[in-house]
Amino acid sequence: MDAIIPQRQLLIEIKRFVKDKARGISVENFADIAGMSAKHFRDVFIEELHPMTYNVQVRVSRAYRAYQKGEIVVMQNRDNTRFATYRKEPKPHYVRSTGLQVVDGQIKIKIGIRNAADYSQENLDEQLGGNNG
Repeated sequence: MDAIIPQRQLLIEIKRFVKDKARGISVENFADIAGMSAKHFRDVFIEELHPMTYNVQVRVSRAYRAYQKGEIVVMQNRDNTRFATYRKEPKPHYVRSTGLQVVDGQIKIKIGIRNAADYSQENLDEQLGGNNG
C-alpha cells in the first residue's frame, strides 16, 4: 500500500496535473477512477470551494499514484465514448525532461528522462518564473 500524499503536496501536484493538456486522461475519467464526481473534484482541487477531506485525500492520492505507475489506461468504446480502467500490467510513460539545478552556486541545465505522469517537480517554465501553462 502506498503512502498517502500530504494535502498541500497533493493540491500542488493535482493543479499541475489539471494544467497539463497532454496528460492523456480527462478530469472526468480521473475523478471516476478516484471514486468521486467531476464537479466535486473541480470544487476541491481547481476552484478550492470545498476543503479537502481525509476521504478525498486518500481517494485522489491512490488514483494519482496508480496513474503515475501507469496502472490506468483510457479505453474507447465503439460509440467513441471514453472510459478509464486499470491495466493488468503497469506501463509508465517516460519522456525527455529539461530543468535547472544549482550546483556549487552555479545554475546548470539538467537533462534526462522522467515519468510523464510525475508532477512533483517544477517544470522549466515554473522554475524560470513564467506563468504559461
